[in-house]
Amino acid sequence: MKNWHYFLGCLALSAGIWLIHNLSNMQTDVVTVSVIAESSLPGRSARSSEAVSMTARCKASGFRLLYIEHRDDPVVVRFDADDLVKGEGDYFTISQAQLYRYVNDILGPGTSVESFLFEELRFRFTRELYRKMPVNAISSITFKQQYMQIGDFVLQPDSVLVYGPADMLASMDAVNTRPIVRDDVKGNLHGEIALDIPPGMRFSDQSVAWSLEVCRFVQLEAEFPVSVRNVPPESSISIYPASVKVSFNCLFPVVADPLSVASCYVDYKDFTNSLTGRCLIQCDNIPQGVISYSIKPEVAECVERL
Repeated sequence: MKNWHYFLGCLALSAGIWLIHNLSNMQTDVVTVSVIAESSLPGRSARSSEAVSMTARCKASGFRLLYIEHRDDPVVVRFDADDLVKGEGDYFTISQAQLYRYVNDILGPGTSVESFLFEELRFRFTRELYRKMPVNAISSITFKQQYMQIGDFVLQPDSVLVYGPADMLASMDAVNTRPIVRDDVKGNLHGEIALDIPPGMRFSDQSVAWSLEVCRFVQLEAEFPVSVRNVPPESSISIYPASVKVSFNCLFPVVADPLSVASCYVDYKDFTNSLTGRCLIQCDNIPQGVISYSIKPEVAECVERL
């Protein structure tokens, strides 16, 4: 009796070893998989409304083929919007040639497709309300002494498609990033930041790439007289104050000195269009390399002498 037990045990062990060896080998079989498509089609739902069956002749290990055949839940695959072709109504198709790019996503690693047993797959993406909105960078940046930013944040993409209920879409004009926080900055910045997505809404992009140009600067200050331009021969204008203090932020090292070439003035046309006689003081002949400047005071009191 013990010999029979021993014999049956050896038989079971041999069968197990044979089965594992056989399933470990590469095999070819026809399999069918249910696929749900995801994509970023403008004005369409993010996911197809139903699963689509995909049948193909595949080569993989026996274990992989067994897993594929007995998988009950659909596979969710994200397709590039450029690979989906608009069909009739709400349907979009993808060809066999494009599907080869997604074999690992659909069937898993270690699987190759010898042939697809269909012409194309058709997915239904329903219409959704949406608006295209610009992206605003929300930031808190502090710089080391004598460093400052040049221009605004560069965002990529700088606008996104926003999906949601009509009342929520109507109440929004722009999309904000999560706060970008940096301290003691002394060089160019770049990174990726998530978007602030309100509950109940969906964006075509979850995050954006951003960059900010930072430079070292030198501050130059001087007092400039204020002149009046475009005054007709029969008129005369008095200005108060007669001079202003101008501060220039220049790229380091300074190539052209603004203190020797710049000038400040008030335009007589602004005076004639003013009800109060207060005119904005402007600066002219600003050389390259000046990042920004400020004038104090910014406004002059103008009086026409009779």
